[in-house]
Amino acid sequence: MSGEMEAAGAVVTAGLVAAAIDSDKRGDHDIRGACANCGAAIDSKFCSDCGQPAHLHRTLGHMVEEFLHGIIHFDTRAWRTLPLLAFRPGTLTRDYIHGKRAKYISPLAIFLLTVFTMFFVFAFTGDMVVSANTEEAAIELAEARTNITQLQAEVAEADAALIGARAAEAAIPETTPAGDPARETAREAVEDAEELAGDKARDLRIAERTITTLERVMAESPVTVDDDGVTHTAKISGLDVFYDQVAQAARAGEITVNTGFKAVDKKILEKLENPELAVYKIQNTAYKFSFLLVPISLPFMWLLFVWQRGVTLFDHAVVVLYSLSFMSLLFVVGALTAMWAAGIFEPVRSVITLAIPVHMYFHIKGAYSLSWFSALWRTAFLLVFCVLALSLFFLAIVVLGLTG
Repeated sequence: MSGEMEAAGAVVTAGLVAAAIDSDKRGDHDIRGACANCGAAIDSKFCSDCGQPAHLHRTLGHMVEEFLHGIIHFDTRAWRTLPLLAFRPGTLTRDYIHGKRAKYISPLAIFLLTVFTMFFVFAFTGDMVVSANTEEAAIELAEARTNITQLQAEVAEADAALIGARAAEAAIPETTPAGDPARETAREAVEDAEELAGDKARDLRIAERTITTLERVMAESPVTVDDDGVTHTAKISGLDVFYDQVAQAARAGEITVNTGFKAVDKKILEKLENPELAVYKIQNTAYKFSFLLVPISLPFMWLLFVWQRGVTLFDHAVVVLYSLSFMSLLFVVGALTAMWAAGIFEPVRSVITLAIPVHMYFHIKGAYSLSWFSALWRTAFLLVFCVLALSLFFLAIVVLGLTG
C-alpha cells in the first residue's frame, strides 16, 4: 500500500510542479497601492517588479482552491492542448515552437503530469493477481508433481549415462595416445553427458521450487464460506512463482551478474534475494528518473534532421516531450482497460499499437513541415530509435534501481 500512496503523492507533486511551470500569472482583482512583497507601487493585477499578485487571499477556502487548481486545472488550455496532442500533434508542436504558446500547456508541464499519472495508474494495476479456487490450484500442483516425477526419472537416466560415459573413458588403456580418435570420442561423450546431467538437475531444482511456492500460496490462502460449504480461495500468480524462484536462485548462487564492477555486482545480487523489493525500487527509480528519456532521445532526433536547416535542439525537445506525453496517456488507457474492461483489452491493445507509429508520422510531418515521403522514412527510423532509447533507459533504471 505504501507504493500506491507514494505514487499518489508523486502525482500530486507533479501536478503542483506542472502548474507552477505553466502558470499564466493572472489575478482576480485590480488593486492600487504598494506591493506587500517588495514595496513597489502597483497599478495593475500584479507587481511590475517582483510579479506578486496585488490581491492576497487569507482564507482556508482559497488555499484548498489553489491546491485543487495546481493538481487538476490548467484553465481552458487543457481543453485546447489535449485534443491537439491526440489528433493534431504536428499543429500543436509547430504552433508552440513558433511562439503561439499562451493558449497551450507547455511541453514540460504536460510531460510531468502525464508521466507521473501513468506511474500512479501502474502502481495499482501492476499489483493485480490472478485468483484461482482450490480446485484450480490443486490441478496446477498435480501437474507440477507429475512433471517433477518425470524430471526425477530423466535426472536418474542422465546420471546413469554419465556414469557409463566415464566408465567407457576409463576403460581406454592409459597407453593410448592423447590424440587417438577413440579417446577423443570418449571424452566428448563424457562432456555431453555432464552437460545433459547438469541441465536436468537444474530443471529439477526449478520444479521443486515451483511446487514449494504453490504449496505455500495454497497454505496461506484465505477461507471464504459459501452456501455449499467452505471454499479456499488462493491467490496464485505467475509473479509469485517467479519471485520465489529468483530469490532462491540468488541465495543459492545460481545467478551470475557481471557488470565489470564487483561492488555493483554484489549489490545487485543482494537485491535479487528479495525480488519484490527489487522490482519496487526499479519502479520507483523509473518515475523519479523519467526525465532521462528526453536527453536519451535528443541525439536520435538530431540524427534524423542533422542536415535540415532551421531546426534546433529546442524543436526536438518539444517534439519529444509532447510525444512522450501522448505515449503516457496511451499506456494509461491500456492499463485502465486491462483492469476494468478486460474483455475488450485485446482490441484496445491493437488500436494502441497502431496509434503509436501513426501518431509519430503525423507529429513529425506537421511539426517539421515535411513531405509525406520524408515523414514516412523518418517514422520508420524513429521507431527503431525508440526501441534503442527505451532499451538504454530501462538499462539505466535497472542499474540505478538495483544499486541505489
